[in-house]
Amino acid sequence: MELALCLIFFLSGTSALLFETLWFRLAGLTFGNSVWASSMVLASFMGGLALGNHLAGRLAASLRRPLRAYAALEAAIGASGLALVLVFPSLSSLFVLLFRPLLDHPLLLNPLRLGISFVLMAIPTTAMGATLPLLVGTLARRESSYGRLLGRLYGWNTLRAVAGALAGETVLIGALGIRGTGVVAALLNGIAVLGTLTIARRIQSEGVVAPPPGERAERGGGVLLVAAFLSGGLLLALEVVWFRFLLLFTDGTTLAFAVMPAVVLLGIATGGLLCSWLFRTRFDHEAWTAVVALGCGFALVLGYASFQPSPPPAATATALALRDTAMALRLMLPVSILSGVLFTLLGRALQKRVGDATVATAHLTLANTIGAMLGSLVAGFVLLPRLGIEKSIFTLALAYGVAGILIAAAELAKSGESHRLQRFGFAAGLIAQAITLAVFPFGLLRNDFLPHITEAFRRDGSRIVAVREGVTETATYLRRDLWGEPYEYRLVTNDLSMSATTLLARRYMSLFVHLPMAFHPDARRALLISYGVGTTAKALTETRSLQSIDVVDISQDVVDLSRLRRFDGGHPLDDPRVNIHIEDGRFFLLATEKRFDLITAEPPPPKNAGIVNLYSAEYFQLIHDRLAEGGFATYWLPIYQLEGGEGKAVIRAFCSAFADCSLWSGAGAELILMGTRGTVRPASERFGRQWSDPITSESLSAIGVASPEMLGTLFIADAPTLRQLTASTPPLVDDFPQRLSWRPVTDLAPDFAPLFDVRAAQSRFAHSATIRALMPAPMIAATVPNFRYEAFMQHYFFASQGPGTVDMSKEVSYVLAHTSDRAIPLILLGSDAAAQRIADRVQSNDPMRLWTLGVRALSERRYADAVGLLQRASELAPASKVIARDLALARNPPLPVRD
Repeated sequence: MELALCLIFFLSGTSALLFETLWFRLAGLTFGNSVWASSMVLASFMGGLALGNHLAGRLAASLRRPLRAYAALEAAIGASGLALVLVFPSLSSLFVLLFRPLLDHPLLLNPLRLGISFVLMAIPTTAMGATLPLLVGTLARRESSYGRLLGRLYGWNTLRAVAGALAGETVLIGALGIRGTGVVAALLNGIAVLGTLTIARRIQSEGVVAPPPGERAERGGGVLLVAAFLSGGLLLALEVVWFRFLLLFTDGTTLAFAVMPAVVLLGIATGGLLCSWLFRTRFDHEAWTAVVALGCGFALVLGYASFQPSPPPAATATALALRDTAMALRLMLPVSILSGVLFTLLGRALQKRVGDATVATAHLTLANTIGAMLGSLVAGFVLLPRLGIEKSIFTLALAYGVAGILIAAAELAKSGESHRLQRFGFAAGLIAQAITLAVFPFGLLRNDFLPHITEAFRRDGSRIVAVREGVTETATYLRRDLWGEPYEYRLVTNDLSMSATTLLARRYMSLFVHLPMAFHPDARRALLISYGVGTTAKALTETRSLQSIDVVDISQDVVDLSRLRRFDGGHPLDDPRVNIHIEDGRFFLLATEKRFDLITAEPPPPKNAGIVNLYSAEYFQLIHDRLAEGGFATYWLPIYQLEGGEGKAVIRAFCSAFADCSLWSGAGAELILMGTRGTVRPASERFGRQWSDPITSESLSAIGVASPEMLGTLFIADAPTLRQLTASTPPLVDDFPQRLSWRPVTDLAPDFAPLFDVRAAQSRFAHSATIRALMPAPMIAATVPNFRYEAFMQHYFFASQGPGTVDMSKEVSYVLAHTSDRAIPLILLGSDAAAQRIADRVQSNDPMRLWTLGVRALSERRYADAVGLLQRASELAPASKVIARDLALARNPPLPVRD
């Protein structure tokens, strides 16, 4: 019977973790994916478990048929859990009226999130919390060793969590979707109910078995409950810190977020089962409870001090999964195993004092769960933002020492004396932990790990100028100087380059604004979702017609770090039209009642955990609905980060919300989706307004769009072409988030190669009904011949790895001969306006500065000046092939030709 109930418990636990995964995904759509919202949902979940623990302890004595009660709990979990999965998506419209007045008041909004999420999850989580105490109490009637029973059930209980966490992420959600996985979870509960009732009838036919004579209850369990509270809080706090640390070395995909908790759960399960096995021996296990607590602190410090990041593997899904798993096992498994042992030993010690198995288990799990709930909150909102990863690990290791001392004190208070071996073990453990704390490797993160993860971004000469370990991420700001002055900035969050100010990045980020503003020059209200390094925000503040600019970002630290960036003409955050909202972008769109003429967004990479719902059809529809009549939306599409079917799923999702969807080139494979709401009237003579403004004209010229005729050459495809491309691909929707998988992508999908055929795009442009609706006819005619120059630009952005790394001499000669454009040849030669401004400000005979001034003279057709500057640069750097190449071009300038 015991083995059968363990298997039933395994199935029901798998269901519980599946439900937990689904609820957290769906709650993010309703409450937002900000760290505050996620923490409130987690607190609600843990609060429900704690309530179930409490009720099990209070009501256990009155249950005459505990197995039937257990079956009823499993039925309640399945029914209410599935109902919650099915109704969660429809709740957003109901709660929006409550959230809207509190949108910019987090001190009021977050308690409301907590209360609503607790009420929604109360029934299934309370039932989940009552299952372990009830089952332990039932089996204790047939098991003489409580410690062996608790360890076995606790181990099976946690192993089920491993199965649920991995099965949902790797198989079920991808194949069946959110709702389908919810049905599977409910079916598992149904199997558990049937199995439990079958066993209950068999026991009833055998007659009721009275519980074995209990051990005499002892006093002094309060300290043990404090220790259980601490152990639960420390492990959950440590889990938060570990996750933040490991995200510095992983890709932050949903798979990584499944693997890391699975490793912790595997360790806990192993510890529980190991302790159950040890209770078969005659060894005095409980005497070593304090030593185990000290061992957790020792193993924690040792794991951090000896941690070595795994080298980057071959970019395959299996290789990445194995790498992430290996790092997680090395770092987290030892402490997790000891935590499983500690929980079981504390339970046995508590049961000696309480007497009743069900009550002891209920009190133990209640204290442990409340500690876990508070521990995760303290780690996320106090330890990490105030102390950082390293000091948080030190503090938690120290706290394990406090827990060990408390447990040792409780043992001494109980017996008045302790075994000599126990005293020796405790003293040795205390000394070992004291030594590890005394030699804790402070500075390892800053001096070794952060330089390691930013190495690839520092090869161009960039250096770390700031590190912020905030509530949501570890953010590192890098800066690259030219001749002693700031030139380029890069924001790295965890291990990902999230945003930068390179020419390629500045080009497509600025076009998020300049592209739609050409078609809607009367826009007054704009919304930017995801601030990054501020490039798009700067383009918005440079647009004089805008009267209000709302900026939404999930991280206050990212916004604050942008203060390190130097902006010509003033920082965008200082513009009085700008209003900052620290909130999840989807939640903001859901809750706000504002309407915008322009909404633009560049969220984190789409395969990052929690980001998929910022690329779904429901989200794009939400953007559409928040546009004013005639408003425009532009959206980042990093097509190189997506497999063929994935990219098509995103495009189809966007086109399902925007009937006139279109695709535009940003820079290389950085694409822009654009759509409108309602009827858009042609801009006619107002189309070129941005080029008549000296500020926006200079910004557009700096990114190679120096004239209105060049803007249209960014066109790739309109709605008919995109719908034909994606006809056989289902859209990315909230219910099937794994249509965007966690698999890595190394090359541009062949499906998208035709999109980068500029000649074909030219033909589509000339015949596009969307273009005829947006642009005046004379401008369309003037734009068509300029597509050849966009082909040059795309060749450069795809091929360039830095200034002068790709030979564009032939293309530059053609542009110099056939146009008066200065921006395009300057870019094709490997320079940009930012480098030119610095070269003008500094006084230096550095050959690269002379080359920078020389290629500008060349782009301005001042060939004699170019020869002089490049000749001097060549004399100082005779081995430079780039300088020699451009000097030859200046000495043999192309003759002007009219097309």
